Amino acid sequence: MKENVRILVVIPAYNEAANVGRVVAEVKNEAHFVDALVIDDGSIDDTAGVAARAGAMVVRLPFNLGMFEAVRAGFAFAHRSGYDITVQVDADGQHVPREIAELVRPVAEEEYDVVVGSRYLEDRGYKTPLLRKCGIRFFAWLTSLVLGQTITDTTCGFRAYGRRAFGMFASYDAAEFKDSVGLVILGRAGLRIKEIPVTVRERIGGRSTISALKALVYPFEFVLSLVAVLARKRLTVPGGEAC
Repeated sequence: MKENVRILVVIPAYNEAANVGRVVAEVKNEAHFVDALVIDDGSIDDTAGVAARAGAMVVRLPFNLGMFEAVRAGFAFAHRSGYDITVQVDADGQHVPREIAELVRPVAEEEYDVVVGSRYLEDRGYKTPLLRKCGIRFFAWLTSLVLGQTITDTTCGFRAYGRRAFGMFASYDAAEFKDSVGLVILGRAGLRIKEIPVTVRERIGGRSTISALKALVYPFEFVLSLVAVLARKRLTVPGGEAC
């Protein structure tokens, strides 16, 4: 990896006081070459305090805006602060910080703009309920078809972004960059995307914020969002760079 590359790990968190301290500590111990930023997405517990005591920088949003707005806030912070790479890590402990080095290497070496962690490129013991797995495969198939390259996991939140990529995320509406659709937008802008295998664990504690209703509605939102993206003019990289 190149020297003097500034990397910011962005950890969106909503009511994750039970988990976020351990996540921050593990990031600092296993990936000492990064800075850690927790975006407290309007939590009503002590998420912000726990994160700060664990050694992370903390930005508190005034109320719950949703994960993608929280990630966008972190990417905007990185863009303003002159970071070269951002890494998105979930606050529930499912992602493995020692794998951050492998995730960022292709971006740091300027071979790719986005590196997506995949639970399915290798069998690392991650078990997905059948219905959810069918949905993930559908999203991956449609995304791969549109991008013209194979993507096996479009919903894993463990990703690395170079400046051009997180600059786009920071500059446009966060709602447009949800999972699969975000990859399509970045790919259509001419950014280079790579997928690598990652390990995903069971969450440390607490509950997922993804309800059964959200899981049911998501496929319809995805298809409608994808149609809207394909029907309009391509977004461009901030700064006027042609794509």
